[in-house]
Amino acid sequence: MSDLQTLLLEGPIDFVGQQLADSITFYLVSIAGTVAFLVGIIAGDISLTAYTCALFFTAGFVIVVCPWPFYKRHPLKWLPPTTQN
Repeated sequence: MSDLQTLLLEGPIDFVGQQLADSITFYLVSIAGTVAFLVGIIAGDISLTAYTCALFFTAGFVIVVCPWPFYKRHPLKWLPPTTQN
């Protein structure tokens, strides 16, 4: 498999990465709504508002959904397996 395919298919991220993705989503949606609203008010065009919002959400999708390496900086250290008699 190519490196890009491996990056996109290998999904698990750590808990710190999940918190980071949640924070990025919150701030990106807040900024997207504000910027899209201002662009729509200034331009006076509702379709431009929708396109701006769609652009931000597409960028957010690529940033948050893909399991980028910066989401995997703090892997869990599992306990070693024990044998049960």
